Amino acid sequence: MKFVTRITSLIAIQGVAGALVARQSRVAGDIPVKINVLQPKNFKGLGAKRVKITYGPLAIPSADTGGMITYQDPNLVVPCTGCFITGMDTDLQWEDGTTANANKGIWLHHTGLMNLNRTDAGCPEWPERIGVNGNERSSFDFTIKGTRKAGYYLQKGDQILKAIDVMNMSDLPRSVYLVMEWEYIEGTPAGFDVVWPVWLDARGNCFETPLSKTGVTEAPVFNATMLEPGYTVPFDSDLLLLVPHIHDGNVAQDIFMNGKLICTSVPAYGETEAFVTHEGMHGHEGEQEEEEPAHEHGPHRIMKRQDHDHESSGHVYHVSSITQCANIGKVAKGSKFLLTSYYNMTEHKPMTGHDGKEEEIMAIEFLHFARPFDEAMKDIQSQGKPNLQSFLDTVRGLDG
Repeated sequence: MKFVTRITSLIAIQGVAGALVARQSRVAGDIPVKINVLQPKNFKGLGAKRVKITYGPLAIPSADTGGMITYQDPNLVVPCTGCFITGMDTDLQWEDGTTANANKGIWLHHTGLMNLNRTDAGCPEWPERIGVNGNERSSFDFTIKGTRKAGYYLQKGDQILKAIDVMNMSDLPRSVYLVMEWEYIEGTPAGFDVVWPVWLDARGNCFETPLSKTGVTEAPVFNATMLEPGYTVPFDSDLLLLVPHIHDGNVAQDIFMNGKLICTSVPAYGETEAFVTHEGMHGHEGEQEEEEPAHEHGPHRIMKRQDHDHESSGHVYHVSSITQCANIGKVAKGSKFLLTSYYNMTEHKPMTGHDGKEEEIMAIEFLHFARPFDEAMKDIQSQGKPNLQSFLDTVRGLDG
């Protein structure tokens, strides 16, 4: 079996799937949007606001007619401009507002954000990669539960591009909604730092390293390690938040700064029934929902590195969350970052696609640095125009 990092899942322009995966792709500019006002969780005294934006419906083909679709919105509706985005939460839901997840044959395979007006910290020729999420549906809280004054600053005129990959394991077409909760503060409140995102990847920040050279093998147990030179930070800063993204089969991911381990993220598996499926669950979920006898999934184990039983009574447990690291501390200019991701396909079954074939691994960590507002804005204003085509050409060539 071959495991390769699916970078194409995160691309948000029609036709960039390339040789790695065939899927349908739709430009999403005409997708209806619904906005609901919520109560903010942090910094109410500073005028924080929180909204839920529902994007959809998204029509997902049945497994036998493709099963995977990428929706692309190059002008995403965002809650504000000239503001700090202090938190983001993502979910995939049915029309009635309940969560759509693996136990019903639907996966939020990936969703990614890019700022087309800024250059990327890890690969400066490309547009800025803001964040990526998967079916684990990680929360991005740049305030660390209201203890830090920080957020991603959206300038007026910033063009945000979003890609949404949804996978359908059912023999029935589905209709779902992407739901994002955004927390934000308008203007530039005193003392707020700008979050500076950096994509760290076992394949290299510009995807320059074949995975075969990172340690990925056809064996069921392997490590994927980012090679030298890694990422070197070009400014003094504060490392605020680290958010990983991995796939089923992962048991841990380590981040190193100047050779020292600073963060270990460990995934949990099957914490709720939404993340539990059945052996051979491909293409018949519509029938199962009606005909399968009621039964207990049993306790949803938090599967860690030392566990070895990946199934019980035909149940398969999928990644349901992964730990993050926060408030690492001061980072000096010139500090170097590397990544190692640990996979054990015997301990945890790998993700399978709508066609029943094993999905490719991922080994990504988003580093979020906090920088003083004036300093960060000076660097943003000095940036050139990013080359989206270079990014797309690179992705098309991966393993192709």
